[in-house]
Amino acid sequence: MATGEDARIFALERHVREFWQGHAVEPTTWEHAPLLDRVPGFATYRVAPRNAGEGWVHVTVGSSVHEERGGTEFFLMAPTGAQAHAETLAMVSHLHSFEEYRIGAGSVIDVGGPWTEGSRMDHLLVSPPYPYGPALEWAPAETGGARFLWLLPVHRSEAAFVAAESLDAFEEVLEAEGVNVLDTDRAPLV
Repeated sequence: MATGEDARIFALERHVREFWQGHAVEPTTWEHAPLLDRVPGFATYRVAPRNAGEGWVHVTVGSSVHEERGGTEFFLMAPTGAQAHAETLAMVSHLHSFEEYRIGAGSVIDVGGPWTEGSRMDHLLVSPPYPYGPALEWAPAETGGARFLWLLPVHRSEAAFVAAESLDAFEEVLEAEGVNVLDTDRAPLV
């Protein structure tokens, strides 16, 4: 018989696979402590694009289960399926596992260097999953009511703008500029 956490993880994986039905979805788990000491059952999945020009999606399963109710899962979009993105998700989930560092929409994370090879962006902005909407964002009740949030790479100046203004103000700039979120070396918007 599955434990409550096992059942939630199974439901989260099903949510990911059903949302990206028709895509190749494969595990890319980051299997190193100390993450698994804090978040047992944590896994990441890589969702392959179906068409040229679309990005890869890297998504957590299990980041939310250490929280009583709700909880947060994370995803990022990238032009490649590189294993390094599983490490980024593991780092964010490990940080999130500490009550004093809970991450939510509007949070900004300094990753301490380029988020991916060849990029000047060194922060991740945590945002609702606008490219996918509420069907991804709000997982079914059997997941514990988990919420999926988007980790959007941003420049240091953009992170400062979010801190000084707001997430909404930055999202307005993004939309007005029509930014390609898969461009790993895009110019700063502010």
